[in-house]
Amino acid sequence: MYQNDLPAKSEIFDYWKSRLSEHGIFIDWGEPGCWACGFHYGDKYDIRNSNAGRDAIFRCWDRIPLQRCHIVPRSLGGSDSPDNLFLMCRECHDHAPNTPFPEIFFEWARAQSHFKRESEKLLAAMAWFGLGESDMTHVERVMRSGAFKDWVSGKFGIHRPQSNYATTSSRLTSATMVGLVVHYMRNIEDGANNSFKAGGFAAAQLQR
Repeated sequence: MYQNDLPAKSEIFDYWKSRLSEHGIFIDWGEPGCWACGFHYGDKYDIRNSNAGRDAIFRCWDRIPLQRCHIVPRSLGGSDSPDNLFLMCRECHDHAPNTPFPEIFFEWARAQSHFKRESEKLLAAMAWFGLGESDMTHVERVMRSGAFKDWVSGKFGIHRPQSNYATTSSRLTSATMVGLVVHYMRNIEDGANNSFKAGGFAAAQLQR
C-alpha cells in the first residue's frame, strides 16, 4: 500500500540504481518507468538534458507517479528502508507477490512485461467481441488507417479505473477501442456487403 512516510522515490532510486542489474533488472536513469513491467509514461517525466546533474535526476524520479512497494511486506517483517522498497506502476504493485523471500519477488519482477500484458488484454477484448488471434492483423490495419482515425474521432471516452488495477489513473480501455474497431468493420468498412460477422471475420475474408 502507498505510504507517505516511506523514503522518497529518489532515495529508493539512489539505493537501487547500481544494484538492480545484480537481479537481472535494467532501467534507464533518464526515462523513469516501472522497474517490473517497464511501463513508461511517454516522455512526460524523461530527463531531457543529457548533462543533467544528480539533483535534476532525483527530482525527476520523485515526480513520476510510481508506487513504492515492499519487497518483503511489513506484515512478514519487511522494513521501510530503501533496500526493501521497489518502484512500480499501480498494476504491478497490485499483482506483486507477498512472501518473506526476496528471490520470489525478483523472479516475478523479471518476468513482467507491460507490452505482453497489454497484448493479452487486447486479445481478451477481441474475444469478447467474437474475434480470434487470426483477426489481429486486420484489427491492427484498421486501427492504423486514416479512415478509421477520422471516423473514430469523438466516439470514445477515457475511463477512470475503479479497481486501481490500471497502470495509470485514467485510460482508454481495450474494450473501448476493440468495440469501436468491430463496429467500424461491421457497419462502415463491410457494411455494403455485410460480410463481417463476429467470430468469423477471417473466414469471411478468405471467402472473398
